Amino acid sequence: MIRPEVLALLKRWAEPALALGGTLIALWIVGVPYLRWGWVSLVLGAIILISGGLWTREAYRRVRFSSQDQSGGRVFVEEKRIFYVGTVGNVQVELRDITRIDLAISKPNGKSWTSLLLSVSNGPPAAIPLNAEGQDAFIDALCTLPGFRFDDLTAAIQKQRASKGFAPIVTFWRRES
Repeated sequence: MIRPEVLALLKRWAEPALALGGTLIALWIVGVPYLRWGWVSLVLGAIILISGGLWTREAYRRVRFSSQDQSGGRVFVEEKRIFYVGTVGNVQVELRDITRIDLAISKPNGKSWTSLLLSVSNGPPAAIPLNAEGQDAFIDALCTLPGFRFDDLTAAIQKQRASKGFAPIVTFWRRES
């Protein structure tokens, strides 16, 4: 009975809605609006507000960053190794071998396809699309690299997607020598 695109939208935003709703219900249960238990309500309310706020923020960031189209293959992360299995080919990259990360966005037919090009010192760069299944673990693994910031990556992707026409390849992260 529900239209497929509405159902997909609801599924995509389910975690942020759950995080926000759960936080608000927990604050109401501990009695923060009325300070039912005095200072205990304040302490519990502060803990719930901070943890719920962080959960909501992370859920929102994942939704904003993710793509609805999950047809770009599959990314696995195991023991500081990134494995990508896709329609074009398979890639294996060690996190310690990555020297540079480039952001590549192509815009065929008005759609935006985003990939990260992982450059290693002894071979060609490995292109991993961000619409691949398992991209959350992939981004979490990249966040362990020194100087890599998720917020900067998200901002760069939004800037590139907003640009009209051709979006050049942008070097996003480089390992300090």
